[in-house]
Amino acid sequence: MEMRKIPFVGRQRELKILRELLDKRAASLVVLKGRRRIGKSRLTQEFGKTLKTYFFEGLPPDTGTSGHSQREDFARQIERQL
Repeated sequence: MEMRKIPFVGRQRELKILRELLDKRAASLVVLKGRRRIGKSRLTQEFGKTLKTYFFEGLPPDTGTSGHSQREDFARQIERQL
């Protein structure tokens, strides 16, 4: 995923929370939830800049999307990144 050249502003609180969870050194599940187009993906990209990270995107909901096609797409994404 290509990083934008647009400055990243206004999410220091969220970045701090993510850093605190990372510093815990314990497993955590983090769910980013919100309206579309508010910067959830960009937040994860900014947070992951200093970490070894992998990004995966699920297939959009569609009548032709099956569990099998989702798993195949996920496997292709893993293969490309690793």
